[in-house]
Amino acid sequence: MLESSGSPPNVGDLLNMLSAVFFGIHMLRTEHVSRITKKEKYFSLLGYEVTVIALFSASWYFLRGFFIDVEEVNSISWAWSTLWDIMISFPWIPALYTGIFSTGLCLLIEMSAMCDVSATETAIVYGLEPLWGAAFAWILLDERWDIIGWIGAAVILAGSLTVQIFGSPPEKSKKDGDSRRQLDRLNISDGSNDLSFSTVLVNSKKDTRNLPKKQDKL
Repeated sequence: MLESSGSPPNVGDLLNMLSAVFFGIHMLRTEHVSRITKKEKYFSLLGYEVTVIALFSASWYFLRGFFIDVEEVNSISWAWSTLWDIMISFPWIPALYTGIFSTGLCLLIEMSAMCDVSATETAIVYGLEPLWGAAFAWILLDERWDIIGWIGAAVILAGSLTVQIFGSPPEKSKKDGDSRRQLDRLNISDGSNDLSFSTVLVNSKKDTRNLPKKQDKL
């Protein structure tokens, strides 16, 4: 459906749409969490994120094998030699590169940058990803687009930039959000520097109940 190739809608189309929704949620939550988390705790937060990604990826791999590729799984003899061959043939170098650099390092840079950069500006940078991909394909692979390809790329890029620029909050709401984030940071205590925001009653009026007694003494 997304390529207009004439094929009916399938699961891949649904996954693409869901990925866009979760990408937006990820941007907004990363902006919020990165601004209320101390920088020395970024590696702990990164560990949680990578662990969740690894668990979901492994779960999908096994679920796909047992529910989708059932015939292929049943045809495999689960001997130790077969398992060893599967481990040897597994693409470890691309997997490690994807896990360490493309996932872990990029998430760490993203969290560090979003302390000062809004989710809208970050989404614009991500929106330029097809432009960089086309530029590298032009230089390294000598790929050339026809006029339809250039028009389609321009429409996609213009639509992404328009939604992200005009959909950004006004300056007043940004300032309010910054003040709320500063209060959130103050609420974070490390045990030794606990801050209390309990209400303190202050009476600015002078206590005049004892004035007659003082005047009598005089």
